[in-house]
Order: sequence, then C-alpha cells, then structure tokens
Amino acid sequence: MVYQTEQTNDDKNNPDNEKLKGNADFKGPGANRGCTDILCALLLIAAWFAMTVIGMIVTGAIENDKLKVGDPARLINGMDYTGEICGISDKVNAFGDNIKDLPKAYYLPSGSPICIAECPTADDFTSYLCKYEAAQNIDGQYNEAEAEMAGSGEAVRAMMQMSYVTSMECMPQVKTRDILGYCVPEAALTALTEAASAAMNAKILEECQIDDVNAFPVGNGKYWSLDESPLNCTNPRKGIEISASFLDPASEDGFFDRANADLKSAQWWIIGFGCGVAMVLGFAYLTILKIPGVLTTMVWGLIFAIFGCFVGLGGYMYLTAMDWKGEDPLGDLEDATGVSTGVNITTIGGDHSDAEIQGLTYLGYFFLGVAGLWFIFICCIRKRIVLAVGCVKEACKAVQAMPIITMYPVIQVVGVLIFLVPWIVYMTYLASSGDVQVDCICPSLDSMAEKANQAYAMAAEYAGEEVEEAERNCDEGCFMFKTFAYDGNTKLAGLYMMFIWFWTSQFVIAAGQLVVAMSVATWYFTREKKTVGNGTFISAAKRAMWYHLGTAAFGSLIIAIIKTIRVVISYLQHKFRKSKNPAIKAFLCALQCYMWCVEKCMKFLNKNAYIQTAIFGYSFCKAARKAFFLILRNVLRISAVAIVSSFVLIIGKLFIMTATTLLAYMAMQAQLEDVLNYVWIPTILVCFISYFTAEMFNEVFGMAISTILQCFVADEEMFEVSERFAEGDLAKMIGKTNAAAKKDATIHPEEKYEDKGGGDDADAPDLA
Repeated sequence: MVYQTEQTNDDKNNPDNEKLKGNADFKGPGANRGCTDILCALLLIAAWFAMTVIGMIVTGAIENDKLKVGDPARLINGMDYTGEICGISDKVNAFGDNIKDLPKAYYLPSGSPICIAECPTADDFTSYLCKYEAAQNIDGQYNEAEAEMAGSGEAVRAMMQMSYVTSMECMPQVKTRDILGYCVPEAALTALTEAASAAMNAKILEECQIDDVNAFPVGNGKYWSLDESPLNCTNPRKGIEISASFLDPASEDGFFDRANADLKSAQWWIIGFGCGVAMVLGFAYLTILKIPGVLTTMVWGLIFAIFGCFVGLGGYMYLTAMDWKGEDPLGDLEDATGVSTGVNITTIGGDHSDAEIQGLTYLGYFFLGVAGLWFIFICCIRKRIVLAVGCVKEACKAVQAMPIITMYPVIQVVGVLIFLVPWIVYMTYLASSGDVQVDCICPSLDSMAEKANQAYAMAAEYAGEEVEEAERNCDEGCFMFKTFAYDGNTKLAGLYMMFIWFWTSQFVIAAGQLVVAMSVATWYFTREKKTVGNGTFISAAKRAMWYHLGTAAFGSLIIAIIKTIRVVISYLQHKFRKSKNPAIKAFLCALQCYMWCVEKCMKFLNKNAYIQTAIFGYSFCKAARKAFFLILRNVLRISAVAIVSSFVLIIGKLFIMTATTLLAYMAMQAQLEDVLNYVWIPTILVCFISYFTAEMFNEVFGMAISTILQCFVADEEMFEVSERFAEGDLAKMIGKTNAAAKKDATIHPEEKYEDKGGGDDADAPDLA
C-alpha cells in the first residue's frame, strides 16, 4: 500500500491534517502492514502477570507479608451475633460449642443470627433454636427445677421457652433449606407475600379465634401458637390471604415449580427465538432498510416527529401558563382575525402562584427555542443527512455480505468470561482478606421492636454481659451482618484489580472494533463486491489480531486509566457523603461529570482511530491524530451520521426485540399450549435474550456505519473520480461534492491549491 500526501494552504502548519492521494492500484487494508504499538501489548501481558502474582499471594500460593491470605468462606459463611464467622472462627460460644464446628447460620426473629451444625430439615415445634445464653439458661433453670420439684420440670422449661420466644431470642424449629451456608425457611423461599414474610421473621403476628393467642403462619394453612402446636387457624388477620398451594414448597401445584417446569419444557424455544430468530430478524431489518425510500422516509419522519414534539410541548406549556394566569391568548387572535380557534380555555385564577406561572412560561419558551434550534440545525446538515443515509445503506450491504461478522461479539463475550474466571477468584480471596466488622440494618418494625423491648425486660436476668456488649450498637429488630475493613496495601491491590479489569474488558472491545473496521474497509475498497464473503472477515480478523493488538491495548489503556480515576472519585464521594462542606461535594460531583465527558470523548476518538489503523495500518498515536483532524474537517458529516445511525439502531433494536417476542409468544401459544402453565414466563425470558442479541447486532452495525463514513472520506480525498470505490448513493454524493468543489472550492477540488503567500482561507478545502 503506497500513498502520497498533498498539502493545502490551510493545512500548511498541520502535517497530520493533509489530504491523501492514493495510487490507482490501492486496494484498501491489504496484508502489506507491520506490527503497531508492540510495547503496549507487552505491557498488557506484564499487567496480567502482576495480577496473577497478587492472586497467588492472597490465595496463599506465594508467601508475602504485604497482603493477607483470604478465605472465600469468610465472605460466604454467615456470622453469629457475637461477631464470629460460622465454621471459620476457632472459638467456643457461651453454650460450650466451638464455632468452627457450626458452619450454618440461622437468623432468629429478633434479627440476631446464630451458628448451628446443620440446617433443620423438618418442622419440630417441640424443639427450639435460641441464642447461646438463652439455651444455656433454659437448661440451667430446667435442671434446677428438676432438682427441687418432684415433677419432670417440663413446666419450667416451657415457661422459659415461651419467655424467650416472646422476646424473639428463641423460635421453634422449622423446615429450612441450606443456601450458601444460610438456613432459609422453606416457606420464605416460596412465599412472596407479606404473610409468608411474617411467618418466618415474626414481623407480623396473626390473630386467631382462640382468645389471647398469637400465632405464626408456617405454611400449608397452619399456624404455630405459643401454647399449642400446631393448630388450624380459620380466621387470620383481615387483608392477609395465604394460598396453601403457593406457600407449600412440597406442593406439586406450587407457582415456582410450575414456572420451573415451563422453562425446562420451552428451553430450546427460548434459545432458538432469543438468539436465532432475533439474529435472522436483524438481517431482515437490514434488507428492509435497503428498500428504496424506506430508510429516507424513516429518518426524515423521525426528524420531523422530534421537531413536532418540541413545538407541541412548548406550545402546550405556554398555553397552560396563560390558562393559569387567567388569560385567553387565543381570544385576541379570534378578535383580530374573526376566526374561531375552537379551543376553550377555562380561567382558573388564584390556584397557581406567579412563580409557577412564570416558570411554566419560561419552560414553554425553552422548548420552542429548542425546536427552532433543531430546525436550523437540520437545515444546515440536510445534505449531510443524505450522505448519512447512503452510509447506512452501504453498511447494510457490508454486513450482509459477511454475515459471520455478527457472531464476533459472541467471541468477545467468551474472551471476557475466560478472563473473569481467575479475576473473580483472585478478587474473592482479596475481598475476604480484610478484618471482619459487625454492622446492622434496621427496617421500620416499630410494633415488633416495641413488643420485643417489653418482653426483653422479662428475660433480662437470663442475658449475659457478653450479649449486651455484642449487641450494644444493634437494637432488637435489626438484622446483623458482617462487613470488612481493609488496610492500605489491600486497598491498592483492589484498585489495581479494578484497573486490570477495565483494561482487559476495553481491550476486548477495542480488538472487536478493529476486526469489524478492517472487514468493512476491505469490503469498501474491493471493486468486485461479489468476491467478498465470510472468508474476507476471517482474513481481516487474522490481520487485525496479528498486527494491531498493541494498538488495541494502547487505546484501551487510556480508557482504563480514566475509568480508574472515576472509581477513585466515587470512593471519595462515598467518604464525604456525610460531610457538612457542600463545596467538597460540589467539586467532586463536577469532577466526576468532567471525567465522564472525557471518557465518552476518548471512546469516540478511539473508535475512529481504530478505523484509521484498520485502513492505513497506523500506530495508535498517529491514527488518533489523523482521526481527530478528520473529525474536525467533517464535523457536520459526522454529526449527521451520528443522528441517522442513532435513529436506525434504536428502531432496529426495538424491531428485533418486539418482533422476536411476539413471534415467540404466538409460536409457543400454538405449539405448547397443552404443555405450558404460563406462556408469559418463557416469553419474558425470550424478550430479555433478544434484547441482548439486538444489542450485539447493533454494536457491529454501528461500527460498520462509522467505518463506511471514513472510507468514503478517504475515497474522496485520495482518488480521482474515475478511480473511486464508492457505489450507489455514495457515488452520487461524490459527484455532487465534485461539482461543488469546481464551483466554489468548498470541497477538495481536483486541481492543486497553490500557496500565493496570502494564506487565503477561501482556498482551503472544507470537508464538512
């Protein structure tokens, strides 16, 4: 690939802002290119190695005193109310059991967790789960009563148990399920109603017909009472309806069982429609866009619809403000013209303040002004919109010529998942290496807290000093949970792990953009378009992966640094959220907004730089400079393409998602009506999957549109009319620009500009 440059007066001091002129045998992104930004590729590999070293330290594979060894069980396992981690802490509780031998966590109604050996697998209303001290005191009082009384002492035991149940320090044993070391009651898993929540957590006490009896619903229409167990309660509190088939996890008619059965029965339908049919509809959408008049009508229709929305909104607000003011702005028009407007405005008067009226009036003016600016802007770029429509049509042809290109995002997802496996493992160990701290979350349970406080006094003599110390900052009714505190080295290691995640994920995205850009550019600069197919994409992918991964690493490094800075700012915002100094909060907020804008701008510049690399084989810095000046020279063109492509991509996403969901519903309704209990459940899942499929399809299509635009500009600058590669609408656009160039030199003319010493800007080409 050989090309020469020609400089104009306007470009005299900007060697990067020069017009290209290529040879007649130029064939676009060929194999004649070299490796770019190798140092950045090596730096990324070194960064991955450093991540591995950190991971091996926190997992204990390498000894180092700078970082602590973590244990994922410390994150997963529960914690008891004394701050000890179940199954991990080698300490003996007040009841005499070693916490290390009690790996399961169980929450009592008071919100205090305890550690137990195994999760209960059946209901047993004669057995209790209590705080360690409560269980110890119950047995102590029982043994004392047995020694002093001729009886068995069961009455004293029952009295003590009732006392602790009332204070919510004990509860009867109910059937639970082991979920990541937490004993979760079965009824709580299957019930999404207030009654089920009340049953398991004692947030709501149900009144039964039996006098002075508080009963807890335990599912299947049964309740447990404080003096009898179990009993059938026929009159639960008004407003609470309990469905036995819904609450009972063993019921064959349970909602979740039926829903799970539906998903299994329709799993291939879900995958087929969510992925396959959605992709087919994406290509169908591209075919529709190529129909003459469809894309043009859609784009201009949306443009005028937006203009109408602004005008309508502004006019409505203005008329409403006049209505509030008690004036009839249309009455004067009728008096002056003699024509009735047909609009009846009722004077309200006095119902709205002057500030409200004035504010609504200004809002009306604002939206009317926006409508005017929108109209002027569209008038300025109307010709560029025609070019944008042409770019979209050519992008449709390019994607359809290489259908396999739409599958590349799947490869990217797989690549990210492969990286995530070790990254998540290392982050889990790192996160679990901190010091455990106790924290509380307190829902609004005033009635329960009041009852618990009253009952607590009754059982206060049974509570030890250790309990009081542990619960000093966690009141009854609050749920205890653990948090972790980290030292400086651990925080820095965590920040580095976030940085390497940002870098790698952005690197995968950048590599994908390079591959798509090189494939589409190859299609554009091929005169015999029929020879382009999936093989072209594979060849382009090989060239991009072999020569330009360093460029992808360079561009993604910049984005990763910006994202890491934003993480630090977010951390500072979190630290200062309770600060009484509003200036600090405002500064951090403004800084965060600024960095967000910088990130968006750099992503846009990077994307265009990757296209330059794909076409010409530039390194990142040179490609970024070329892309920057290209954007400046073609700002109106790029704006028009951005507007049109946004319209097309949004409508395409809605079309793919809506059509896929509708077809899936109709197909499953017709074919699986006798098999499915709820057709809408797999239909909703199809909707979500088709959305992500459409998102991946749009990523490729959007990159193809941007690549076509840059190829068009390069084609226009580099070649004579007879040598250009543009076809269809783009060829017509180049013909128009040539005519304009010959007329007033506003586009690159065919003849060379000569520097006459005056530096006359009128002779400078304007690609916008």
